Amino acid sequence: MFLFSTPQSRETQPANPVVSAIRDGAAKTGAGFDYLLKTAQRESSLEPDAKAKTSSATGLFQFIEQTWLSMVKQEGPKQGLSSYADAITESGGRLTVADPAAREKILELRKDPQVAAVMAGALTQKNRDQLAGALGRQPQAGELYMAHVLGARGASDLIKTAASDPTRAAAKDFPEAAAANRSIFFDKTGRARSAQEVYGVLAASHANTQLAASATVTQNVAGQGGDKPAEIAAALAPGRAKGLIGLFSTEGSRAPVSQAVANLWSTPRGDAGRTASLDPADRFFPRQTKSDATAVAPTASDAAAANAAASTRAVQAPLPPSRPVELTQPTGAVQERSAGRSRRAPLDLSAFMIQRNGR
Repeated sequence: MFLFSTPQSRETQPANPVVSAIRDGAAKTGAGFDYLLKTAQRESSLEPDAKAKTSSATGLFQFIEQTWLSMVKQEGPKQGLSSYADAITESGGRLTVADPAAREKILELRKDPQVAAVMAGALTQKNRDQLAGALGRQPQAGELYMAHVLGARGASDLIKTAASDPTRAAAKDFPEAAAANRSIFFDKTGRARSAQEVYGVLAASHANTQLAASATVTQNVAGQGGDKPAEIAAALAPGRAKGLIGLFSTEGSRAPVSQAVANLWSTPRGDAGRTASLDPADRFFPRQTKSDATAVAPTASDAAAANAAASTRAVQAPLPPSRPVELTQPTGAVQERSAGRSRRAPLDLSAFMIQRNGR
């Protein structure tokens, strides 16, 4: 079995139709699949027919009726829903559908994963443009999710309040949203959360989320805030790379290899002058142990030179295990023992042959 083989169950596992629909919606609108998936998980736990108890929010992305009618009116013609878009009209600042049956069909589309994902992607791009204009920078993923919950204008107000008056109770500025989402605007004891706290609650589920469908994320306006694409070198730096760990690692995700292996693979630490002055044997091979030193008797000049070199530099490498006895014998002894084996007398088979022939 190969070390990195793919499990059989993973190969034969069928694709989730809801996840596939979200992926298609991201590709069609340019929104980030990661962002849309996390939004659907947060809103409905990926249940296409999810229905809120405190509002008209329905479907994967929990669209309320007015937001859904607005999106179908704007995006319907691009998605082959022109007849539904034409049936939606504006009256007194609200969108309505004269035919009750047509209205029901349009609202039921919120439960269709394919349609809902496309509308969610289009709404994401619309909110991004509005927030960028209001904030003077590209919004982060968590801020886009605030726009999904509060609308682009509401998200902009929350973001600015969290920066200028962080302790202000957010429910005062968003009473309707607070009534429909008590778990966001109030803690378990019933205390109203501040604008800064609500900001954190809404942004928490979308941390480190990719915003664009393409691999390259748009850079922030004037280099302010937002999500930036990580460079490969930074991603692979020790202490940062969590997915790429060496087979010899002993420090979890903090280092690519253990220090012992790193010492064997690299030259001793120190300034460039000391490293350049090392002999090749000292750069790439560990130091000898005391048993190694006694195996071959050095001359007086060699011993003096070795002591002087050891006093001026230290090689940062682990000591190897003791060498086998065969390798520690002097060259003459090894040759003599080998010659002794080669001079061994052959076996005398004459008696055996005479006995066999006289049988």
